[in-house]
Amino acid sequence: MNNDQYIYNVNYNVQDYNLCAFEVSALFDEKFEDKVLFTNKEVDPSVSPFLKNRIKVIYKEKTFNEILERIMTEDFRASEFMVKYVPMYNRDPNIGQGKKLSKEVGLRIYGYPSFKSPKSMLSITYYQDYWYFGYLKQNNYKWRSHKQKPYSFSSALGGEMGKVLINAASRGDTSKRLIDACCGVGTVILEGVFAGYNICGWEISPKVAELARQNLSHYQYHAKITTGDMKTITEYYDAVIIDLPYNNFSHYDEEKQWDIIKHARHIAKRMIIVTATDIKEKLCEEQLKIVDYCRAEKTIKGDFARYIWICEN
Repeated sequence: MNNDQYIYNVNYNVQDYNLCAFEVSALFDEKFEDKVLFTNKEVDPSVSPFLKNRIKVIYKEKTFNEILERIMTEDFRASEFMVKYVPMYNRDPNIGQGKKLSKEVGLRIYGYPSFKSPKSMLSITYYQDYWYFGYLKQNNYKWRSHKQKPYSFSSALGGEMGKVLINAASRGDTSKRLIDACCGVGTVILEGVFAGYNICGWEISPKVAELARQNLSHYQYHAKITTGDMKTITEYYDAVIIDLPYNNFSHYDEEKQWDIIKHARHIAKRMIIVTATDIKEKLCEEQLKIVDYCRAEKTIKGDFARYIWICEN
């Protein structure tokens, strides 16, 4: 087991709390308190829409001066570094002194700083009566460029949701083979490739499948998009993601949905299912184990929501 300790802080809008908590549970099997999480699991913040910073703890002390003393007595060294104060929460009493504290730390590090293009990011922070010094990794937010993909539909999943689905499917393990069985224009595929996953997609509509390929090509990403009915999939994957259609279903449409879910059971043990309604009873009738679920609201009023189900055979 990794003995390193990491501190993450998360950021979310009010209506995204459920989605954020759902993702944190999938990635870390933990709950966060006051938007802060302590864990020994290393995750790149940029794979998440909510993880803002990650600090790999080097020193933990009760006072700021003790942090400074350890840096000097242990001859801490860094090359082309920058120190940044990272407030863990809005009520942090030291926010106004961030630059001063960072300078105090930087002056005691043996090495040359770099403020324009640092190769090493270091952080000082304070949380619940303790000071922490460590290596800083920030969310680069480059994934936000996916919002300007050439092709999209008004009913398509957002990029934030796509990232959460990837993390729910993989639990942050990039060795997992993933498939988006109804991939549409490729929103989830884009996030999977960005995060370094072996992921592919299937789309029954030739026109929509081609749009997904063009979206991938726009970012010079590479993933296989197969045009065809997902019922013809024969390979087995670590997890399958299914985003079911959103409209007022006829009885026949509902039957087709359950056909999709039933076939998904044959191509992966772990299933991430996105629906517009609460289907808990039906999932139980199908004897699927519900590992976790989330009601993700798109507005503060909660007048539009999607349900995400993590199921296993």
